[in-house]
Amino acid sequence: MHRSTYAEISLENIQHNILFMRSRLKPETKYLAVVKANAYGHGMEQVAKAALDCGAEFLAVAYAEEGVRLRNAGFKAPVLLLGATDEEHMNIVIERDLIPTVFSLETIAGLQNHAKALHKTCHIHIKVDTGMNRLGFSSENEFVKALELLKECPNVVFDGLFTHFAVSELPDPSFTLGQAERFRRYAALAHEHGFFPILHASNSAAAIHLPETQFDMVRGGIAMYGCHPAGHAVAGIDLRPVMRWHTAITHIKTIGPNEGVSYGLKFVSPCEMRIGTLAVGYGDGYKRCLSGKADVLVRGKRARQIGTICMDQMMIDLSNVPDAEVGDDVILIGTQGNEEITADELAEKAGTISYEILLSVSDRVPRFYE
Repeated sequence: MHRSTYAEISLENIQHNILFMRSRLKPETKYLAVVKANAYGHGMEQVAKAALDCGAEFLAVAYAEEGVRLRNAGFKAPVLLLGATDEEHMNIVIERDLIPTVFSLETIAGLQNHAKALHKTCHIHIKVDTGMNRLGFSSENEFVKALELLKECPNVVFDGLFTHFAVSELPDPSFTLGQAERFRRYAALAHEHGFFPILHASNSAAAIHLPETQFDMVRGGIAMYGCHPAGHAVAGIDLRPVMRWHTAITHIKTIGPNEGVSYGLKFVSPCEMRIGTLAVGYGDGYKRCLSGKADVLVRGKRARQIGTICMDQMMIDLSNVPDAEVGDDVILIGTQGNEEITADELAEKAGTISYEILLSVSDRVPRFYE
């Protein structure tokens, strides 16, 4: 038994999207599948397996806890931790053979001390900041100091060097290409000091549109889940949505003109109208800020959401679907008949991005895999 509100996850489409991205890369370029934040709300373990089965060589998460979750699930593939690793987590990172991102001399020294005490080796990727101004060594002088320190740290192995592009989804590639050029200078410094790490910079947008920035590996994030980083479909880019979010009609009634609907009575009926109640609300991750702005699909037709979205329920206008019945399947994200509602559409109406829409689908919405 499961709720009438649930999400279908197409692992076949995950693999299709990976293969599409790989079709735009050199054969030798490695693919890293980003599965942080429960694989953008799709299910970390299931997506990780699908990605590895499809040829991904690396996985990436944000924090140590997520990496440990993958190890506990039996995954042996290299797992990069994209966020910071503090002193408290260094032992578990080393013991579980996770790859921390390093961007300070203190972290290198700390990892050396912990690895030596454990009689183990810690493999690291160093991050350099080429314009994002988030994480990373931001000066070549500091980076060289890190390289010199690494020569004194036999228990720390410098396996990878990476950066992150800030605006690679924009039509004008000039800033991104500038970042790539700065990254090449850091790579040259590493080579001059005797280090030859795996180089990676491209996120989804750059991997698709800027093949000259692919280096040795690309990181597949939002595109793997079927959304283009630009926030809309792009001609010739064959990405397939992975999540299809369902709910159902639980009640139908007819209201007269000038009647209010839901909290605050902010929607007032302009005439007699038939309305339906759905078994979904912001407690499931359907954002309250979409109140009165979004459509759903009923019997292959669009129906407008009306009134304030509640925690567990919301109402829709069934004027366009006169044959709708209690129990009808309703699509919140996905296709039904010839109509489609995308995460990008909801993101635009909510004033956000598709990433947040997908991640907002809460844990109480069961996921089913196909």
